Amino acid sequence: MPSKCADASSQVCTPPGDFVDRLCNKPHQDIALWLFGKDTPFTRLYLRGKMDELAFDEEVLALRYRATPKGGIQVGNSTGSYDVLRWDGSCALAVDAEMITKSRPPKPHNARVQWHRIAGSTQDALIAASDAVKRARAKRGKECQGAMSGDVSAACEKADASLVAAVVDYVRGGGAIPTPDAP
Repeated sequence: MPSKCADASSQVCTPPGDFVDRLCNKPHQDIALWLFGKDTPFTRLYLRGKMDELAFDEEVLALRYRATPKGGIQVGNSTGSYDVLRWDGSCALAVDAEMITKSRPPKPHNARVQWHRIAGSTQDALIAASDAVKRARAKRGKECQGAMSGDVSAACEKADASLVAAVVDYVRGGGAIPTPDAP
């Protein structure tokens, strides 16, 4: 797992390109949680507006910057784009740089963490380390009765949202996440 910026002289700290290529092949929920950890050096970015599946004020991690090619075709006044990692472990590619800011909003949003995609050992570590996650997981289990998706009750949806919030709060607050295997 990377722990340093690919280019220490860059204004945006991103992981190495070969790691990003492997990471973006498919969603990696455990890796996303680890990379969003408070102690990682990677640059957090925030969406200035809604764009496709990305939400206004959504927090993402910079994975790669793509400058507008010199002498190439430019549409509008684009200043380049970013490939970014979302909290759900998926990558969003070619997000217009003008749609992103480094300024943290008062309440950043996040993509929905997928509890069932978190490795069992990481789930166990989260439950053991955080009473809020433990309580939210128990409530979700009671309300959802094992359902992961589909037609679920409003109480299940609310309990799932509380579990996601507890996990994100724990990670943002500096809670430890076991180091996952690299993609």
